Amino acid sequence: MDAKSIGLTAAIVAAIVGFALAGYFAIRPPTTITSTVTSTITSPVATTVTTTTTVPTTVTTTATATTTTTATATTTVPSVSTSTTTVTTTVTTTIMPQSSSMAPELIPVGVKTIMVDAAKGATLRLGNIIVIIRPGTYVMTPSGQMLSSYNFSIIDYELVNIGSPMMGGEPVFAFAYAVNGKVSPGYTFVNQEGKPYAVVTVVRMPSTWTSWTWLGFTQESNGTLVGGHYVFIDSWAYAGSGIFVNYQFVKPVPWVFVNTGMPASSPVVYTKPTTPNSTEVTTMTPELIPVGIGTLMVNATQGGAVAVGNILAIILPGTYVKTPSGQILKEYNFSLVYQAIMNIPPLNMSGVYYWPLFSYAFAVNNQINVGYTFVNASGSPVPVLTIAFLPSWFTSWTWLGYVQLPDGTLLGGKYTFPNPWIPGDDYIVNVVFIKPVPWVFLAVEHGYVNMTSTTTTTTSSSSSGGSGYVWG
Repeated sequence: MDAKSIGLTAAIVAAIVGFALAGYFAIRPPTTITSTVTSTITSPVATTVTTTTTVPTTVTTTATATTTTTATATTTVPSVSTSTTTVTTTVTTTIMPQSSSMAPELIPVGVKTIMVDAAKGATLRLGNIIVIIRPGTYVMTPSGQMLSSYNFSIIDYELVNIGSPMMGGEPVFAFAYAVNGKVSPGYTFVNQEGKPYAVVTVVRMPSTWTSWTWLGFTQESNGTLVGGHYVFIDSWAYAGSGIFVNYQFVKPVPWVFVNTGMPASSPVVYTKPTTPNSTEVTTMTPELIPVGIGTLMVNATQGGAVAVGNILAIILPGTYVKTPSGQILKEYNFSLVYQAIMNIPPLNMSGVYYWPLFSYAFAVNNQINVGYTFVNASGSPVPVLTIAFLPSWFTSWTWLGYVQLPDGTLLGGKYTFPNPWIPGDDYIVNVVFIKPVPWVFLAVEHGYVNMTSTTTTTTSSSSSGGSGYVWG
């Protein structure tokens, strides 16, 4: 063979080898590297063997310990005696080809579920999230069926590869509502007429947080939401004291909490009441004395929320005020008044004594007056939702027959009737208060008698028809 032929043959062989290598690196399988590390451990000091890679690593030890990490894998073997022990650790490193794209994932890390009767409503809490499902809240399914009973869930999610919204901010975690286990915009919370009827969401969070609605996902069989994107920022009413309220959520979909770094400001104005004069304090007449007031200027189309102490009042959009003269107010000052009590006797219920502890009242334009009523635009009663952060064995009674003094003190009065509360997890909810009047909170002398459950069903059933509210 001449030199020319030898050269041509060599070139062909080189080309074949080159294509083979190129193909190998293009479709190469995971590479596994195994090494053995021997270390000496002297009690009581633990020995750490560290393997570092820049890609996913699987570390397996002969002591049946396996650790998977993304950057640094550390295997620590604690001492088990005072003698010197030699431990042999086999480290297996598998180098996987990196994916060119990672789909966003919302991975469930917590869930709470309750069975809802639409006529009665319900409340549920998971961590820092409370939801109020008002009486008359049904579910419209993707097929158009209206559900009067359903499982309602709150789900918390860990965030993976979701990035930040266009307006910036650091995503923290996400939550979603689910109907019968389904997280889908195809479901809608509706009233009896089939019109959207929002569930009310209360969240205690830093003032720099807000949330974004997340859509475009697929729910897998294990509950993980794969894919999706930020759609729009959500609107929250800041009630003060780190409490935010949303009354616009009508779909069981995810919302991603984002730390914006910009603190929200509450429109609630807190004032210190005037100290009652000595003549009032020394009388033996029952007194409700204001000691804390939070006031909000309400536009009926927008609603609002006020928190004072352990009480949260939620004025839903569409809540007007009817005055004693019959005038309908679209704008008004709403106050939540915390009151100390004096000369209020205990309540004897069939030989069980309930002791008064404190009272609260709503006020409209500084008036605590049974002549005012919270109504819709047509003049029909609309309740102000109330959450009391109290154990479920607390109850309250409406207090009437008083006179309001110029300094805000309520002089005189008596217990009139008990109020219905829906028990929650370390809180109770009232969904029927339609008057700005006081309520005296009481606790049973020997503890843990729950008066809420015996009254909730009757009141919820009567209110589901839109009339016959038991007002407070």
